[in-house]
Amino acid sequence: MRKKLLLIAIFCALILTLVVGAMYKYLMSQVYGEEQTNFEMQVEKTIKTEFFDRDITQIEESKSGDNQYNKYYLYYSATENKNIIKQLEAQTQVASKQLKDSRSMVLSYVNEEKVNDALINRQLVTKEYIWDDKTKSLKYLGELKELSEILLSKNRNEPRLKDIVNDESDLLAINRIVQEQLLSTRTKLKSTIDEEELDQVLTNDFLSKDSKITLLPHSIQIAFDKEVLGVTKMNVDTEKILPFIDPAIVSDNNLPKKSLDQKRNYVALTFDDGPNDTSTKKLLRELKKEKIKATFFVLGQMVDKNPEVAKKIVGEGHEIGSHSYTHPDLTQVTLDKVKEEVLKTDKAIFHATGVLPKLFRPPYGAVNGAVAKTIGLPIIQWNVDSEDWQVKNKDLIVNKVIDTVENGSIILIHDIHERSVESIPEMVSQLRKRGYEFVTISELLSYGQKPLNQYFGLADQREIK
Repeated sequence: MRKKLLLIAIFCALILTLVVGAMYKYLMSQVYGEEQTNFEMQVEKTIKTEFFDRDITQIEESKSGDNQYNKYYLYYSATENKNIIKQLEAQTQVASKQLKDSRSMVLSYVNEEKVNDALINRQLVTKEYIWDDKTKSLKYLGELKELSEILLSKNRNEPRLKDIVNDESDLLAINRIVQEQLLSTRTKLKSTIDEEELDQVLTNDFLSKDSKITLLPHSIQIAFDKEVLGVTKMNVDTEKILPFIDPAIVSDNNLPKKSLDQKRNYVALTFDDGPNDTSTKKLLRELKKEKIKATFFVLGQMVDKNPEVAKKIVGEGHEIGSHSYTHPDLTQVTLDKVKEEVLKTDKAIFHATGVLPKLFRPPYGAVNGAVAKTIGLPIIQWNVDSEDWQVKNKDLIVNKVIDTVENGSIILIHDIHERSVESIPEMVSQLRKRGYEFVTISELLSYGQKPLNQYFGLADQREIK
């Protein structure tokens, strides 16, 4: 009898537990169902409020997150770029995963923000909301904004290079930067570049004012007018071409500014007609000892004879520029000859050093508009002539420089003369006593030197017509 009563008691307790459990589940489902309904209503309200004044088409209604209480939504126009959509989806997924264990909502969309009259920033915006159990409301948690693209107000659909450069000199400067980047990229893929490939880059007109561009947060993608080295487009860091584009289209104000301290005095030592394997090597040792960086304007034929010295010039941090191949007066030869002199020297320098010259010094300083356009590089003249080729006396060379130097001077010397090289220690000593510091041409001109212009010193820039 007792055993029978015990079994009945256990059975009743079991039934009671099941009933209570069922009732609890029912009540909880009612409570949480009501809460979920309230949550979803607030999600809908938040979305409507957010997009009340936005002209945007909703393509994807919604996607469930990692559980039924975590939702995320993406909004974008029907014509949106596929890459932008992928970026937006990835950004949304990251935020959703961070909130997966809570009742929450992630809302993402592409936003356009006017920066100035010329520029529109396109941002990927992801906002996070989380359910507050105490207040029974959806609370804003924070947001992430990622700049994805930059548009030009005047030509937002198909921007061209001509929309961001001021004149032909800017275009020529960008062309040389792209040429060097193409060759640098190619060199990384294969150890050597043959003549045919070099000709493709240096003689192929693959850039023009009508070349299409895409403005990105820290770079500009340039589409080539024709394929070169198997490439049809290239991203160039905005910093590299900053001096040659309209400053109004630069959205990142934190880009480094390469400029000299206005309170200090600077000069640039420049050396012509080398390199050779005697005096140029001696000069390099002296410059290294004095911790000075200079600019060498080399002859292509001398580079072909002494490629290891040219390589040493670049390897030790000096700047290298072109001085033609055979040293003719370029205003007295045909433009085809000018082009040949420039091209042969570019090739010689590249083969020896792996870089292209960004500066040109015409022999005898002789240049005109047609020659400057054919050269396509900034023309570097001088305002202090050591006259070393004539006096051939180290003391007279030093005196000539010291008597005529001023802040921002470009000093002309020839490294092929022994007496010129011998004058450097005393010249450097005297200039330092007068408070001068030594920089390369590009440092002196803050990397802003342009083709179709000639520079005689820091404060003397002249357009070549």
